[in-house]
Amino acid sequence: MRVYDERLEQLLTPAIEAAGFEMVRIRMTGSHTKTLQVMAEREDGTMTAEDCAALSRALSELLETNDPVEGQYTLEVSSP
Repeated sequence: MRVYDERLEQLLTPAIEAAGFEMVRIRMTGSHTKTLQVMAEREDGTMTAEDCAALSRALSELLETNDPVEGQYTLEVSSP
């Protein structure tokens, strides 16, 4: 799955940074029930629930447009 993670990282990192966050980790887990985990934080190390929601919305639009994940998955945005 590492190559898959790298492709997602290349797609999502610019959008994460444009939204004012730093990417901490992007990982795809699961096989039947996939979860795309995105960890990010602000430069000062903070990340509120509102930040997670806003970033989730921004990444959802990007993911829908580019459709890099085959099949269904859950997007999970959180702080480290």
